Amino acid sequence: MNQVYRALHMPPDRLFKKLTGQKEIYTIALRPIPPEAPLPALGEGAYTPLPFDGRTWYADPLLYHHGDERWIFCEAFDLAAGRGDIAAIPLAEDGTLGEPRVVLSTGSHLSFPTVFDWRGETWMIPESSALHTLDLYRCAEFPGKWEQAACFQVGCELCDTILLDKTDDELTLLCSETKPENQLYTRYRRYTLRHTAGQEDAGLVSHDFELEPDEPFNLQHREYGLGFRNAGPMFELGGQTIHPTQVSTKVDYGVYLQFFARRGASEIPLCAAEPHIVTITGLNRADVVGIHTYCRDDRFEVIDARYLTRLPKQPAAPAAAPGPAAPAVPGDAPDSKGEPED
Repeated sequence: MNQVYRALHMPPDRLFKKLTGQKEIYTIALRPIPPEAPLPALGEGAYTPLPFDGRTWYADPLLYHHGDERWIFCEAFDLAAGRGDIAAIPLAEDGTLGEPRVVLSTGSHLSFPTVFDWRGETWMIPESSALHTLDLYRCAEFPGKWEQAACFQVGCELCDTILLDKTDDELTLLCSETKPENQLYTRYRRYTLRHTAGQEDAGLVSHDFELEPDEPFNLQHREYGLGFRNAGPMFELGGQTIHPTQVSTKVDYGVYLQFFARRGASEIPLCAAEPHIVTITGLNRADVVGIHTYCRDDRFEVIDARYLTRLPKQPAAPAAAPGPAAPAVPGDAPDSKGEPED
C-alpha cells in the first residue's frame, strides 16, 4: 500500500506520534475469564501483558493444553532479523506467564501456530504464507522439537488456519487467503487434510498426507472482504459455537475483533471488541491501535494488541541493494505479515 495514502487517512495524533519516532509493535496480554461475561466484548477487567525486552515482540497467541500443563504458542518477531518464529510460553495455573522459548524457526516468516492433538500425537500448522505453502509439523519432543510432516504448495497466501473438524483420518481446515494486490482483503478457503497410505510428493500430495480444496465452499466464498479472516479458534459459549474474526480497514490491518455465532452453515454477528474498550496494564489506551487475535480455554483468555511505543536502537540490518523506493511515513515498512512493521 502507498504509505502516503495510509498517512493521509491516519488519525492526526497517531500520525504525530509516528512522525516523532514511535513505532507500532505487538504484545500478548492475558487475563482470567471474567465472571458473568455472556460474550467476549473484552471490556471487563485488565489484561496483563507479556513484558517487552526491546528485541522481540509477540503476537498470534493460541492456547494449548499438554496433559495438565497450559501453554501459549505464538509468533515471536525478532526486530533485528525482521522475521517471525514460533515460540512457546508456559502458563501457570495462577496466570503467571513463563519465559518465551523459540520452538520452531525455519529461516522464513512464521506466525499463527495452530497446535492440536490428532492420531495420538501433537501437531502444528503455522502460517507460512510468504512461501505460498501450507505446512504440517509433528511434535517429536514437546515443546521444542518439531518435524515437518507435509508441505503443500498452494499457490497463494493462506493465513490464520484453524480447525473446523477432525476425524481419525481427516482434518477440516478453514484458512484466509489474501488478495494478491492488497493483503488487507481476504476470503475464506476450506480444505480437507487427509492421512493417506504414503504417496509421492506432487502438488497437494505430500508423503503420507494430501490436501484437498473444498471447491463448493470456496466457490461460495470467492469474494474478498475486510473481515473474512480468522482471529483464533472457534469456541463454545452459552451453548453456541463462536467464531472470532479480525476486521481491517482500507488503510489498516487487524483493527478490531468481530465475534459471530454459527447457525448451521451461516454465521450471525454477536459483538465487536475495539481497542479503545480494552484495558492492558501499563499501556495507555490511546496508544493501542489494533487487536487481531483472541483465544480462550476454561480459565483464561488471551489477546494480542498493536500499540505505539519508542523502541531501543536496533542493530543495523545488512545494506539492501540500491533501487527505487516508495515514499513512506517515517518508521513504516511492510513486514511479511502484511501490516506495517512500525
